Amino acid sequence: LLVVVGEFNAGKTAFLNALLGEKLLTEGVTPTTSHIHILRYGERFQQETTADDSLLLHLPVEWLRDINLVDTPGTNAVVQRHQEITEEFVPRSDLVLFVTSADRPFSESERTFLERIRQWNKKIVVVVNKIDLIEEPIDRGKILDFVRENGRALLGADPQIFPVSTRQALQAKTQAKSNGTQPHGDLWQASQFAPLEQFMRQQLDDRERLRLKLNNPLGVAANL
Repeated sequence: LLVVVGEFNAGKTAFLNALLGEKLLTEGVTPTTSHIHILRYGERFQQETTADDSLLLHLPVEWLRDINLVDTPGTNAVVQRHQEITEEFVPRSDLVLFVTSADRPFSESERTFLERIRQWNKKIVVVVNKIDLIEEPIDRGKILDFVRENGRALLGADPQIFPVSTRQALQAKTQAKSNGTQPHGDLWQASQFAPLEQFMRQQLDDRERLRLKLNNPLGVAANL
């Protein structure tokens, strides 16, 4: 169970669309995700509401056979229920992908939320989205150093950090799909999305999935 968290408008939904390779989830500049979205494999697109008011989406994406993805409401959304739902769901996750935006990394509400996640002893990967908005390499380096220092202070260790442009990644994947090829070229390189996907494939192979699944209840038990 892979859970994506962060503030609204940090690009969580755009990040999931880039992972899926097409725009399957609704994005917006206001808090568009009011429910937990659970993404599972299905031979055709199908949508249903579960008993706990989550939205279950079945998608014909092959790697969802082994991994469930979860899109959560923003931690600082106007509707307080958004944050309550997110904090209830995180303890059930096996791996947390924390999405922050390069133009405003590690806001106060993000720091508070990360401290709460840490209490559950979850494995956290930090995704710095919208890196394409920062043109100068030296400025990108400063932002990543800032995220690393704050992550170390909040989590007690250097977090795994991936700077990406989900916008460029989705464009590159869309072009490649129309041509019947794999993503490549300058746009795909600029998105820096390939290292993140490679890490996820390695991190979520059969052996690592089993280890994460066993560590999950251990972390919850330690917190309790």
